[in-house]
Amino acid sequence: MNYSAMAMLLCVLGVSAGCSITDTASDLRGIKGMDGDKLTHINTRNYAINFLMERPMIGDATLNATVQSFADEAKKHGATKVRIVQSDTTVMWYLIPVLGFIFTPVYTNVAGDALLP
Repeated sequence: MNYSAMAMLLCVLGVSAGCSITDTASDLRGIKGMDGDKLTHINTRNYAINFLMERPMIGDATLNATVQSFADEAKKHGATKVRIVQSDTTVMWYLIPVLGFIFTPVYTNVAGDALLP
């Protein structure tokens, strides 16, 4: 990887760190949840840069913070209950050789259903 591409990648990661991105799908063509509830599917991602792969430096991509963002989005849609289907955290130490061990890009994804009354 040449130095200009690496510098551009660092700029993009630096700008996007601390972001929370949420996608929702409400039009399920009349399909109900397992208990007959109306639902909205929500997918929330938090991005951050950690120091030495562990400590949040810019943003917070911990599972706890991402679940809180997910719950906030569910409340915006009027949900009284949620069902989390999937969650995962990706630590991208390999993305930028050597520098990735010090300033590590991280993202956490939580996906689930907001059960509407």
